Amino acid sequence: MNKKPFIGVALLVLFCMSPLIIPTSADTEIRTAFSINLLSPNTSPARNQWSLLMEQTLPKIGIGISFHESTGWGNIAPRTWDYPLIDFDYIPTYAEGGYDILFVGWSWDLDLNLQSLYETSAITPYGDNHYQYSNHVYDNLLDEFMVEVDPTARAELGYQLQSIIYEDVPGIALVYPRSLFGFKEGLTGIDDLLIASSNQRVENWDDPADHIIKYAVPADLKEPNYYVLSSYYDLQWMQGVYGSPAKRAPVTHGWEPEIGSSWTVSEIINDKINISLSLDPNAKFSNGDSVLPSDVEYSYELHMTPAVGSGSYGTYTYWFASNDSISVVGPDVAGGELLFELTGVFNLAESLMYNPLIQKTKVEAAISAHGYDIFNEVPLDPGANVGDALVMSCGPMMLADYDPILSIAHCIPNPYWHGTPLTLEHFYLTFISGKDSAVASLMSGEIDIMDAQYFPDLSDFEGVTGIEGVLVKDPSHQEMSVNMKHPILGTGELTPVGTAEAAKFIRQAISHATPRDIIVDEILNGLGAPATTSVPDSVVGYDDTLEPYTYDLDVARSLVEDAGFEIEFEIPTETSIAGLVFLSFLGLAAMIAFKKYKN
Repeated sequence: MNKKPFIGVALLVLFCMSPLIIPTSADTEIRTAFSINLLSPNTSPARNQWSLLMEQTLPKIGIGISFHESTGWGNIAPRTWDYPLIDFDYIPTYAEGGYDILFVGWSWDLDLNLQSLYETSAITPYGDNHYQYSNHVYDNLLDEFMVEVDPTARAELGYQLQSIIYEDVPGIALVYPRSLFGFKEGLTGIDDLLIASSNQRVENWDDPADHIIKYAVPADLKEPNYYVLSSYYDLQWMQGVYGSPAKRAPVTHGWEPEIGSSWTVSEIINDKINISLSLDPNAKFSNGDSVLPSDVEYSYELHMTPAVGSGSYGTYTYWFASNDSISVVGPDVAGGELLFELTGVFNLAESLMYNPLIQKTKVEAAISAHGYDIFNEVPLDPGANVGDALVMSCGPMMLADYDPILSIAHCIPNPYWHGTPLTLEHFYLTFISGKDSAVASLMSGEIDIMDAQYFPDLSDFEGVTGIEGVLVKDPSHQEMSVNMKHPILGTGELTPVGTAEAAKFIRQAISHATPRDIIVDEILNGLGAPATTSVPDSVVGYDDTLEPYTYDLDVARSLVEDAGFEIEFEIPTETSIAGLVFLSFLGLAAMIAFKKYKN
């Protein structure tokens, strides 16, 4: 059989097809429009992974990576918020000793507080604005926000502020982390976010099966009272024992009265405000004594006493000029009143109504007899001096037993609790070492709650009857901070268009090139959610109408082009232009040879 016609036809087909092998976004590389440097802390394995993911992704929209430095905070700080302002009077680019993009995470309280983050007056070194973001519209709105004491009006201003940073993206939000708790099925009354933030309302909790809840934490209990508290773990039992003028409300997570019956915030007078607090006349300590205004006054004054060593010292001495700033108004009786005179205007003034209370007569006598060392003594220890003075309850539960050796705190209902009667009869906070031991204890029924700080995986609870893994919003976020003095990313002066708007297009392009779902699903194993802005979705006042920037490389490239850069495709070496030309000529030669053969 003569094969020459077959070979010629095959090459003819190849010649005809070769011009159709054109570059597409799937099989081509993007020519670099410009390059930047990345800076990331090496302290988190997950952050290490998503920073590498972004290093690989950004070139797909024409942004090359000259260098990615993964290092410790000691090397990051001098390039960002601790930049020495020697060679430049601002934080310059990475190549000049500063940074271009920084991977970083922030922790938040449950209240929306944007102060010292993005306003012009907070630019490093005067605040946390290492972004060097400056927007006078934002500044003016923030000024209004910071003196707005009406919660509804304050929330509206908060939405406007979030909308601005969503549009301008000085920080490109990545993810909102989630905490994972292990729960026995059937527990009732537990607000997930309040337990995760140590604001739980244990008076609402119950296990209908036996009215006992045992909660395991992965650290020793070692802080004996609220005044020397610094640990998340110890607060988990204290939150139910100590009463406070106000506490977080379930569901809404705003503030509501507890030992107080009501409070009012005054109008602004001479750039200051006052808070008037009325106590609930039915509030009592667990010994049956009424909670008096003098108990509240003294509880605040102890925080402002240096010898106590309270972690709240700085907060209270900032807002209250002296002990005289908190005073009893009228008779010192159950249901009495107090006046709090602030040093200025605090838009979150109601948060100052959260302060666990002690009974003045007991604590004052103990300090007089034994000094301030009592604040470091183990409570309920018969061999110590403090006894129950510093843990005397006016909250829903009282401390029944405290074992510092085994790290177990046992609480029972306060018989004089003035709120809704408890159905929970016993609450235990106990130390268990290690995730595997805690999971085993949860499965066996020895405990009912496994704290998120064991860092379990969803797989630890899958297919196990009677327990469940519960994802809880975490008051934090992870982002890519942008240096707003960068000539391309920030000011835009070195973009082809040369404007600040062009730089905004670049930042938005990076946000559209951020695969948040991949970070959540594959890197965080489901323990997170795509983020919209630097305000976590757990914060009271978060704008849930905002949506995360969609992951769309075509949109991202289009935004880079809007900044004046050309996005060009390069054919990879496997299907290079030279190869296609060679194949075309080979096909043409075959056609000529085939024609001669036919003739």
